[in-house]
Amino acid sequence: MAIRELSYVLRRDPASGADRFTPVSEVPEGVPDDLMQRVIAATHRAAPALGAALSYTRLPHRDGGGLLCSVRPDEESDGLRVDARYEAGEPEGDRRWPVDAFRRSTLDRDGGTGFAPRDWCWDHALLTKFASEQAARIAPFLADVRALFADPAGRQIVLAERDQETVARWIALACASLPVTHARALTFTTHCADPGLAPQQILGIGPDLDSEVFDRYDDSTVTHLFRVHDGLGGPGSPPRSDPWAELAARLWREGVVPRTDEHEAGDPFAVLPLARRALTARSGQALTGLPEEVLRAILSAAVRVAEQGPPDIGTAHDLADLARQIAEHRPDAVQPLAAALLRSRAKAADPVNAVPTLEAARADLPLDEGTWRTVRSEFGPPPEDELRRLLRQQPSTAWEKPLRALLAAGGDRDRGSVLDEAEFKIARALNRPDQRRACADAVALLEALGDRALVRRVLERLAEGEEERRIRALRDLAASPHGDWLRDHLDGAPRAVRLAASAGYRSRGAYGLTGVDLWIDLAHRHLEGAKVPDVPTLKILWTLAWPSRSGVVPVAEQSRITEVCSARLIVEAGHELSLAHWLRHPERIDERYLDLARATTDAKRLLQPEVATARLVVFAHDFARGEETLADAMERLPLLEERAGRLDGVLRERIDSWIARGVTRADPYEVHGTDALRRYAVGSMRLLTLYREAVHSARREGGALEARALCEPRRMAALFFAWAELHPGQTGAWHDLSRHLIDEVLGEALRHMDRRARSEVAAVLDGWGGQRWVQAWDQWWQSPR
Repeated sequence: MAIRELSYVLRRDPASGADRFTPVSEVPEGVPDDLMQRVIAATHRAAPALGAALSYTRLPHRDGGGLLCSVRPDEESDGLRVDARYEAGEPEGDRRWPVDAFRRSTLDRDGGTGFAPRDWCWDHALLTKFASEQAARIAPFLADVRALFADPAGRQIVLAERDQETVARWIALACASLPVTHARALTFTTHCADPGLAPQQILGIGPDLDSEVFDRYDDSTVTHLFRVHDGLGGPGSPPRSDPWAELAARLWREGVVPRTDEHEAGDPFAVLPLARRALTARSGQALTGLPEEVLRAILSAAVRVAEQGPPDIGTAHDLADLARQIAEHRPDAVQPLAAALLRSRAKAADPVNAVPTLEAARADLPLDEGTWRTVRSEFGPPPEDELRRLLRQQPSTAWEKPLRALLAAGGDRDRGSVLDEAEFKIARALNRPDQRRACADAVALLEALGDRALVRRVLERLAEGEEERRIRALRDLAASPHGDWLRDHLDGAPRAVRLAASAGYRSRGAYGLTGVDLWIDLAHRHLEGAKVPDVPTLKILWTLAWPSRSGVVPVAEQSRITEVCSARLIVEAGHELSLAHWLRHPERIDERYLDLARATTDAKRLLQPEVATARLVVFAHDFARGEETLADAMERLPLLEERAGRLDGVLRERIDSWIARGVTRADPYEVHGTDALRRYAVGSMRLLTLYREAVHSARREGGALEARALCEPRRMAALFFAWAELHPGQTGAWHDLSRHLIDEVLGEALRHMDRRARSEVAAVLDGWGGQRWVQAWDQWWQSPR
């Protein structure tokens, strides 16, 4: 674009009455000077001088271009100073509008520059404020501005304002609302001497214009000749309604500049781009309370776009958002658009996915029931009816289409019941991996659907109740050819499914884990601290490790079960029979065995000998630790041993050892007067050995048999009496052991006793057994050692 600048002085010739131009600067080559002078003379009259003004005119010249003029009074010549800027060709990249050249200094007689600086323009903040102040006048004004570019073009617009700056603001508002090419083509003058002669599209007039020249109150003038927008109190032209202008005005009042992309939607004055502009600017309130004509125009344009073919992602999103916002106030009016969008989405999808796409879109679009049914009927029967018919058959990929549609749509109560039944039948097919075809078809259906939420619900049904038969079925499924599919869907799966999948994988092949090895492996892999935490988990693991219906654990495995699970939990789960052999025939006695015995003292499923064994073990162990009295032991041990029956091996040995330790830990006062030692007096050499070891242990531990404790005369007398007493049927081995213990144990204590203490021992023995026992005592302590 070539720009030429030149200046004139315009004066009225007193003699001829004609306007004369005197160039102040040299006229550049190529400037259509004659044409420019005629345009200036028609726009700005020299006499009477009407003051400063800014005008822009498109020239009817072969090179095209426009003429921008700044006119102000010239004091030297008593005429007008005209600064002209001729722009040949089309503007290239210049974003300024001609009206940006307006400046208030042109109103002053200061001889200053006629145009505003090139870096100045009417900014959006100023125009937004102006639009807010002139809210009621914006839509009628923009309606007439749009008519200027219609075919045929609308009538010229006359703006009657008190000052030219207000006129300039109206023109700038029009430029900011128009598409770029239209804004640059808009012609105007901020102050017109005679609207009837001016060639521009928008003409500004002030209160000083003679009514003989232009009568703002004349009905013919404001109705038929011009479109008058009167800011001076006059009636102005009757307002005209225009959807584009109404919506643009709404956006201005919302603080949003309504200009859209050039030629968007193929129509520079399309309403749909403005509606989308409102949505982009988060100004949805600008779409509420619209006049019916505007609402119809927006919806009609939106329907046309939706029906032309699948819109791009951004347009589709905006159209759906537009439909939802209008539906909040006018749900009836938006149904044609919602239907068009629904059809557009379904047609854009693959044929196999058309119905699922419809179902998914239903939740996104503001469809009423009638519109939904109408569009839905165009694409075949409802998916719930089709699936209900297929439910009479085994699950297969034939279920995929209706299932996919229902899953995409969510589900109301009716649809939910059909989905529930479908999930139940799929789970039932997976529950029978021995029926290979049905199971494979169910897996193929789930893989085709690719809906992980559906798979989770089906797996939850598989594990429902965690019954043993369901756990066994899960284990079989995990070990089947579909185990890999199952393991790919364990995220969020029920605990039983995750454990079963692991069990199926770990037990595969000839060398897979089974029984207690699998039991321990699963606990270490899946349970916190490698410990079974509760009965439900125990039952799952038990069924996986020992899947036979009896669930009985082989004898060789029983002692290892409690490595990862407490015996009490096993009894609570009702599996104590699987520990019975270990209870009666342990290979060693350790803490886990003692826990077993304590857990089974009241087990309901064990036989009397087994329960008695558990109680005998617990009582004997506690007796050895001093937690049971000798009197209770003498009363209960014979009965427990009788009920427990014959016990062999390490268990018998440990029980007898505990009993011996319990007897030796007891105070000699308790031993005296009971037949506690008869067990050893008439017993085997094994028992005698255990008793001797228990005595030695008690002495080391510093209990009742410690030398200083025995220095107490009554305690010394009681132990002497107990060991020296003859028992019917006693063995020679007991006689020898008891005499040896008297010499060893009591002999050491005797060294710490004085004569008085020995006499007190004799007195106690005399009271218990007479002189015979005193003589025996004296004879013993006096004998050499």
